[in-house]
Amino acid sequence: MDRSYEKLDIKEWTAVTVVFLIMAVSLSWLFYDSLIPSIVAIPFFPVFVKITKRIKTRKYSEEITEQFLKCLVSVSTALSAGISPENSFAAATSDMEKLYGSKALIVHELGILNMQTRAGTRLDDALFDFARRVNVPEVYDFAVVFSVAKDKGASFGSVISSCVSIMEQRREAESEARILIRAKQFEQRIMCIIPPGIIAYLRISSGSFISVLYHNPLGIAVMTACLGVFISAVFISEKIGDIRV
Repeated sequence: MDRSYEKLDIKEWTAVTVVFLIMAVSLSWLFYDSLIPSIVAIPFFPVFVKITKRIKTRKYSEEITEQFLKCLVSVSTALSAGISPENSFAAATSDMEKLYGSKALIVHELGILNMQTRAGTRLDDALFDFARRVNVPEVYDFAVVFSVAKDKGASFGSVISSCVSIMEQRREAESEARILIRAKQFEQRIMCIIPPGIIAYLRISSGSFISVLYHNPLGIAVMTACLGVFISAVFISEKIGDIRV
């Protein structure tokens, strides 16, 4: 399975590194009034990268699914005009390029699919390869339906139209559920920001008020517990986003 979409480019690596360093230094200052904990946090950088990749994968999956649905609509239109399935996907590539631009994910993947079919690969095999590359359930489901329809000699036009109708209904239901999930995730993120915000406000406005929590064993223990709760809340917030509907 091709998971190259999970890889980070140089700009993304730079952004992730800078954000991690800013977070590490900020949390060290807030919870410990020292930069030493930020050095201790360095071993957790791979965890931060993993979370970043998971978020990127989630966005990728949503994007490619939406684009693939639009692609099938274009394919269905071409089939209705009497164009062969292989040429219908080639025509859909042009439509997707006009709609999303030449650098869009769907344009890149359809380009590979078209190259395979021109080289003699069966369209259903090329679709399965497409599904393996993008690792999106909707694409694999369509590849299965298309393969069965081809073996049974069914009308590709009616099959794809039915697939588009079902996928649009499911997509609409998923969109409604995703709105609710994102609303809860946004609320959770706000709740995550409030505690550090309060500590930062107290440190800036009334530093002596919470100075007792720094540079002594009891204070360090209390702030470590608070930091642990904060990090757990952040993880829960991101897990909410991983819920698949």
